[in-house]
Amino acid sequence: MNWAPSGALSFFTLLEILMPNTTSFPRSIGGYEAVTAGTTQTQAGATQLAGAISFVTTGNASDGVRLPADLALGDVIYVVNSSGVALNVYPNTGGKINNGSANAAKALAANMSGAYISLGGADWAAVLSA
Repeated sequence: MNWAPSGALSFFTLLEILMPNTTSFPRSIGGYEAVTAGTTQTQAGATQLAGAISFVTTGNASDGVRLPADLALGDVIYVVNSSGVALNVYPNTGGKINNGSANAAKALAANMSGAYISLGGADWAAVLSA
């Protein structure tokens, strides 16, 4: 693999970098769901996601959703923030996103989307739109 920067990286190139020991393409688990983010602005009060593609609306900045736990390595959840304010995306209890602090939210900017790739257990890698 050529590690020299040559422009934008594709989604699958990022997967190869993040998960070099997997040999198959990611699989999406579940269907489409429309979700209203939890308004407590905490991990415990965040709305649990169940679909492979979650179209999320929120009323206030930092309202939240929570990623599922115990998906297989490489499973992908797509989150679309359809609101005009930032959305907090939390891992499930004890989990991390992009090796951040346990239970900490990763902000998803207004009107943006993210692909969250299961690293096994409750940990996730996030690829966010710009």
